[in-house]
Parts: sequence; C-alpha cells; structure tokens
Amino acid sequence: MKFKDIIGLVLALVLAIAVAFLTRYFLITKEASKEAPVVQEAKALKILVANKSLDTGVKIQPGDLVWQPWPNNSLNDSYIQEGSVQLDGLTGSVLLEHIDKGEPVVITNLVQPGEKSVLAALLPPGKRAVSIDVTPQAISSGLIQPGDYVDVLLSKTITPSAAQQYGQTTAVVNNIKVLALDTVMGESAQKPVNSTTPVPKVATLEVTPSQAELITAAAKEGSLSLSLHGISNKEVATEEDPLTGIVTLMRGKEKTVIQVNK
Repeated sequence: MKFKDIIGLVLALVLAIAVAFLTRYFLITKEASKEAPVVQEAKALKILVANKSLDTGVKIQPGDLVWQPWPNNSLNDSYIQEGSVQLDGLTGSVLLEHIDKGEPVVITNLVQPGEKSVLAALLPPGKRAVSIDVTPQAISSGLIQPGDYVDVLLSKTITPSAAQQYGQTTAVVNNIKVLALDTVMGESAQKPVNSTTPVPKVATLEVTPSQAELITAAAKEGSLSLSLHGISNKEVATEEDPLTGIVTLMRGKEKTVIQVNK
C-alpha cells in the first residue's frame, strides 16, 4: 500500500470519528433540552388600589386609582387585575364604601354612571332617603356636610285664639345621617365653605320609613332646620323619644316658646 493511500485512510478514519462524536454530542444536548423544565420568569401581577384615602359616596377622579404590584399568594378573585378594565372608564364612578390608601378596589364597590341609582345603592337595608328644602341658616351656613349626624327641627308660629302669637320649635327626628347636600354625596371630609362655595338648597337624609313620614308631614307645618351632632356623640335617639319640655324666651316684648326633648 502506498504512503498516500495510508494518509488518506487515516484522514477518513479521523473524519468518521469526529462525525460520530459530534452527532452523539448534539443528540445528547437535544435530549437534555427536552427533559429540562421550561423556567419562565413570572410576570409581575398588578391590581387596582386607591392612590389616596377615598370616602363613601365620592366620585372617582383621574389619579384616585392606580395599578400596584401584588403578591400572588394574597390575591383575591374580587380584586381588579391590570388589563381587565381601563382606568379612564372608572372616572365618575361612585364609591359605595370607604377605602384607605393602598387598599385594593373591588368592582362591586363601584357604581358607574348610568348603571343604577347611586343613592339606592348607598342605602342600608330598611332605610329610606328623604329630601327637604333648606336655607343657609337651616344648615349652619353650609358647615353641615354629607356624613354628619343631625336632628331635624320644626319651627312654626302658634296663634292661640285671642292671644299673642309665639314661635314653637320641636324635634321631629333625632340623630340621623346626612346622605347628600344637593347632588354632593360623601363623608364629611369636605373643604371649608368659603365665599365662592354655593350653599346647598336641598338636604337628603337617611331615615326609617316612619321617620320619613314624620319629616314629610312636618315640612307642611312650618320650616325645617338641622341641628348638628358632635363627632363624639355616639348616643342614638329614635323618633319615639317623647317631647317633654317647653322653654319660653323673652326678648323685650317678643315672646318665643320652644318645645324641646327631655
């Protein structure tokens, strides 16, 4: 055998070994890639939360709600996940319950414009909403705000036969919640009234059915006004509280008789 043939045979053998080695290498790599678990980077989940403290009855404004990353292990089905709604579509919705900053928002806590009556959604079971006309004096020059608790007072003029006229004020119902002033609803965390703020003309109150009847009847007898309760006053009075006291005020020749609760 010639030397040239021997060299050719050796080169062919080396080439065959290299092809076999490379083939085995690629086959092993391919099998390993099939068996290896596919690890995908978990996408950060975001839900809708309040960007600030929001009170019951407020209308959602741009910037009130934001998307925030949320751990999967504490995710609730009622939370609103990113991509399910558009933030612009929630603007103008009314909040049914107070939420703090950073607290998740649930879709059932929002009433969107035109969806249903916002006031009806805010009323607890067994309660009614009744509206009365008010004057600046009747609501303490506008300082009474939605969310406050008040007494409803009836003032009227009494004219006994052959006697001097006198005024009488009685408490119609006690310690009821102000739901709205005109069309403004929400808790009492409102801006102070200033010279440019219009004073409301209608107050909407949360009452029982019997209280609604009393207020409606009283509105036909005289003028109604609201007496504000303090924040620390937790006593809940009812419409059955008796009216037991009469106070007579004399200012010169003017006589005023006021009937009050015990």
